[in-house]
Amino acid sequence: MMNFLEIICLAIVFLFIVFQLKYRQDPARFLWRLLLLAIASWLGENTVIHAYHFYSYAPRWTIFLDRVPLLVVLIWPVVIASAWHLVGYLFPARTGWLTLAGGMLVLSDASLIEPIAVQAQLWQWHEPGIFQVPPIGILGWAYFAGCCIFIMEKNSRAKRHAYWDALLLVFPPLLTHLFLLLTWWGGLRWVNSPISAAPMVAIVCTISLVLTYLAWTKESARNIPRMEMLLRIPAALFFFALLAMYGRTNPPLIACAIAFTPPYLVLTIKSGKSQ
Repeated sequence: MMNFLEIICLAIVFLFIVFQLKYRQDPARFLWRLLLLAIASWLGENTVIHAYHFYSYAPRWTIFLDRVPLLVVLIWPVVIASAWHLVGYLFPARTGWLTLAGGMLVLSDASLIEPIAVQAQLWQWHEPGIFQVPPIGILGWAYFAGCCIFIMEKNSRAKRHAYWDALLLVFPPLLTHLFLLLTWWGGLRWVNSPISAAPMVAIVCTISLVLTYLAWTKESARNIPRMEMLLRIPAALFFFALLAMYGRTNPPLIACAIAFTPPYLVLTIKSGKSQ
């Protein structure tokens, strides 16, 4: 039987899907892509765990698909779809910029989620890093999401048949492995050590200020439907609740988490202005 934490996760996934189905022009294609993203996410993450043994999930998760909890497999498509929808409004002109922005957005989400999840003992990393999370772990999220967003965006722009979306099952898992190996052996392998929290807090706060300014001056932010931003709030509240429960004695982690909020608040305020 699912525990309370998993029920909350499932509720967040359900809420996202229900509201997206209400507003998507092609709800059947939306569900098809979520299914493919879930399968691809499991393929990618499960093979990464088996191949590199960099992290493992805590036994508190109830249902596992080999090494990955079922709820994590269901959450991945929501994270990626939400990022794709959001950057699609911010960068509508070019697939390349949209893909890069989508990957960076998921990188930002992972930078918030990973340290809090580790603090809450949902999973653990076996390599050093910032807040017990190695940089390679956060980059893996961005690599996989960027590949998925590129495929979905290309198919949408070319108006390709839904079966083209099956490419999600092949290229994102394979390319994620390739990019992880290149990043690890090309650089991170040789600087694999604990990272001090203080300079990271300063860097995150600086980046937050820059992104907040860009969000405020980005006119296309007005094109974002208000619902797209509101649907990100339940997941954010969930992780801030975990932070309050498990990370309240960690001031640097709290400071980093708070620094992530201003850009999203600005985008939420500006969203829906053109409608």
